[in-house]
Amino acid sequence: MQEDNLKRVIKKIESLPTLPVISQRIIELCENENTPFRDLVRVIEKDQSLTLKIMKVANSSFYSLLSKVTSLEHALIKLGLNEVKSIVLGVSVYHFFRGTEGNGFDRKLFWEHAIVCSQTAKFLGTHFKLPNDDSLFLSGLIHDMGKVVLDNYLHEEFLQIIDCVATGRQPFSKAEKAILGTTHYQVAAKLLKQWNFPQKVIMQVLFHHAPWYSKSNETNAIIIYLANILTKMAGYTCHPAEKRLTPEEFAGSAECKYINKNGLDLDLDSLKTIANYIQEFIRTENDNVLSLFN
Repeated sequence: MQEDNLKRVIKKIESLPTLPVISQRIIELCENENTPFRDLVRVIEKDQSLTLKIMKVANSSFYSLLSKVTSLEHALIKLGLNEVKSIVLGVSVYHFFRGTEGNGFDRKLFWEHAIVCSQTAKFLGTHFKLPNDDSLFLSGLIHDMGKVVLDNYLHEEFLQIIDCVATGRQPFSKAEKAILGTTHYQVAAKLLKQWNFPQKVIMQVLFHHAPWYSKSNETNAIIIYLANILTKMAGYTCHPAEKRLTPEEFAGSAECKYINKNGLDLDLDSLKTIANYIQEFIRTENDNVLSLFN
């Protein structure tokens, strides 16, 4: 049965269409450092929804400038080409699955978790003084997209998984393995590879529950892993019954020791500092970035 389910998932993923043409064109322009901003503006302006989302991110507290961004061109200059590319890819994933909601899985909770996680990942990169890396934002935003794929294409089985999470206090990945023989992060990695997403993003998504298995870019995988945990600590889970660790519990865990061993200084005080940042972000961005996918 598990093997049959896995074959069904793979077959469905392989049959999915590519991302929208406009998204692919924007990504091509962003990958060319010599692209004039005016050319990029002309393409993006054709998609009003995407334009609005880029403006929202540019005006978020993370980029806190004294003046508000009021034009798309100003937003692109402020964000930079790599950040715009990450936003376009993330929004494309959202639009691809928009309108496919079934019963039993709250997409509003899902996307709120994704948005908070993306901003937390970006903050952690700054907090730990890592080189500027726009892949953290994108990986944080789409790390759980495999859950949406399973909800869409193996809906009845996914409802069983949700039931396990809700009644047995099991994590999603454990329930997925028991019922399907695969996990949301494996499903996501396969689809992202098919869509030609950056290899770094694919690996960060694949190992966001177990960065210790990552053979390359382990530090970034740790950042997405930690951002996911901290987002849940803040109360933004994909399901209300998901277990949330307290800062005290995580500070004393083997996983926290592993993170420290890998050169990222993390203790109870720093966990509380990061948790305070997340709460402040949620407070200030409730009507802006947190409503990105409303």
